[in-house]
This record gives sequence, C-alpha cells and structure tokens, in this order.
Amino acid sequence: MNRAERGAFDAAALIAPLGFDAFFREHWERKPLHLPRGDPDYYDSVLTNADLDGIISSADLRYPAIQLARNGAYLPAEAYTTNIKHGTESFAGVPDLRQIQSEYGSGATVVLPALQRTWAPLRRLCAALEDRFSHPVHANGYLTPGNSPGFTPHYDTHEVLVLQIAGSKRWHVFPPSRPLPHRSQSFTPLGYVLPPPLLELELNPGDLLYLPRGYVHAAHTSQGHSAHVTIGITVYTWVELFGELANAAKDITALRAALPPGFAARDELKETLRKNLLQYLDLLRDNIDSPQFIEGFLQKVNSARARPQETFNSEVTVIGLQTRLKIPDPSEYRLLTESGRVMLEFAGKKFALPDGIRVTIDDMCRRRSFRPVELASPLGNDGRLTLVRYLYGEGFLTRAD
Repeated sequence: MNRAERGAFDAAALIAPLGFDAFFREHWERKPLHLPRGDPDYYDSVLTNADLDGIISSADLRYPAIQLARNGAYLPAEAYTTNIKHGTESFAGVPDLRQIQSEYGSGATVVLPALQRTWAPLRRLCAALEDRFSHPVHANGYLTPGNSPGFTPHYDTHEVLVLQIAGSKRWHVFPPSRPLPHRSQSFTPLGYVLPPPLLELELNPGDLLYLPRGYVHAAHTSQGHSAHVTIGITVYTWVELFGELANAAKDITALRAALPPGFAARDELKETLRKNLLQYLDLLRDNIDSPQFIEGFLQKVNSARARPQETFNSEVTVIGLQTRLKIPDPSEYRLLTESGRVMLEFAGKKFALPDGIRVTIDDMCRRRSFRPVELASPLGNDGRLTLVRYLYGEGFLTRAD
C-alpha cells in the first residue's frame, strides 16, 4: 500500500491495535509499552527514511533545526554549520552537508528537533495528539549510523513515543531513577549506577515504544543504520496548577504583606511563619472555588497551543479609511472588562485590547457595518486603522463590500 492509499495517519493509528482507554488505564505514566507490528511501511504516510534524507539534503534547514550528537553530548554548531554572506547580510547556521556526512560516518547522530514545524504529516499528528491529551506535543527526528550508540543512558522529563521508521535499534530500558520527574528535574549521571534492565528489545520498522518519563533508557544500532521519530508529550502537572494558585495569591491583600522583620534570623518566628502559612492556605481555598481560577488556567493552556499552519496569500488589498467592514452577529462574540482591560472573546479566543479604545469598540459594535473613518476614536486615523487591521487579521472583522 502506497502513501496515498494509506491516507492520513490519525492519533488512534499510533497506538493501534491498543485503544486509548486501555493505554491510559494500563500504561500512561505507569509502565512502558512495546508494540511490534511486523509492518515496515506502517509509518509511510507520516515519514519515510527517504523523507529524512531529503529534509537533511535540502538547503532549507538552519541550526538549531538540525543538530549533531555523539556520546550523549551535542556537538557545537560551528563544527557542522557555516554562515553564508549575501551582500551585507549573512545566512547563519547553514548546514555543511559534507561535514555532517563526515561526522555521521564517524558515529554522530543527526537530530532534527521540532520536526513537526516543517513536516506537515507530523504537524497534523502532533495536533491530533494535543486534541486528545491537552498537553503540548512535539516531534524530533533521529538518524544514527550502523554500529553506533545513540545517547548515553538517561531519562526524559516528557512522555516518549518512539516510532521506528527504518532500520533497527536495540533498546535497554531501566527502572525510573526518579518516578515522573518534573520538567525542571533533568537527568544527571553523577552518582547514577545502572541497575539490571527491565526490558531489552529490538525496535524494527513500524514498531512503537512508549516510555513514561523517568524511565532510564539507551539504544544501540546493529550493522545497519536506524531512523526513528520521538514524539514527546510535555505534560502539565499539578505543579503548574499550583503555580497558578500562587499567582492568584497576588490578588489577596493579606498575602502581599511583608514577612515579619528578622524572619530569616530569629528562630522564634519560624512557628509564626508556619501558622500563618496554614492560615493563608484557607484564603487560597476560596480562590480555588472561584470559577475564574480554573477557567483562567485552561485559557492559558489553550492559548499556548501551536496555531494551525498558516499560508501566505499575495492577493491582498490594504484596508483603508474608506473600506467597508462588518462585525459578526452579537451572539458570536462577547465584550467584557477585566482588571481595567477591554477583552474580546471570539471563536474560542480571548483578546486583550489596548487601553482607551472602548469608545471605538462600542461604536463599531453599534454600527455593525462601518468604514474606519466613521468610528469614534481618541487615537485618530492611525489608531483606527491599526485596530481594524488587527481585528481583520484575527477574523473578527470581514469586508462588507
């Protein structure tokens, strides 16, 4: 079956034949999963070895979108990139393919970080996984020559899904040295002694390996090279939610009061600190009960998601003062004021608008259809045009003529 016949590769296909219910119940943040498939073309609609060769061979990549690693450490960019002069400017970080090929032939792994940014099938797969997980998802490509190790034993601070694209790789998986490490708790080899492996397995083309964060792992190629993609899921944890609670504390007057004078030097104040901290936790509980607390966190999560891939359209006529525009039906948007700022909610997004333009926004909403020159505005014509062009670009305003 060729790539066109396979069609789009969805999130469910990634862990098939296992379903997501079983995956979340039995493996997510709990234990590794190895899915041998015996189908070397399984990921062809996502990425092939030929695709990776073409991506590396193209002149489009710039450091840090291509990197080299050996013996667990990244090589300095100067070892395999160059700067190309163009008049008085320079294209920086251009890959030196001859040097990359040489380093690869000496055992270096080629790494393509955030490959979903430039490879559409991976971008679609990562977006589908973000829809399913609500956690940020990225994809890195790896090419390792035959008879070579990849990275030295380590754990990742994100969930890992390994898609073996071509060749094979021998994996050793060890017990977590730190269960479910936070993203700030990176692996350190100092004092770490490898225990006996939990798993020893061969990943072949079409296979999948899932490793919860914290599981130490290392891999080695045999005589042939290996190409794989690692999909990383950088999870939001309860730590992040508690962090939002700490931010909410700034709105409570009592918590903005200074700690007692001499608190770090007077032992008798330690108990005062402890008691007051417990007392103030009750104040924070009231914030947790506020619907705005959870809603604010969810809005922050959703706004941090990568936008869909946008396209450039050259057929554009600049909006001028006489261009007739219109706004959506009132049922499709909402205007509100938060902490003195005008907020516009539209199409699942919330926009903070500049101070002092409420009169312009209100006039716009009253008219429904208007020319920018007609709008009341304390900012003058330049301010009118800046506002309407921004709202037009966000899809809130459309042309009426």
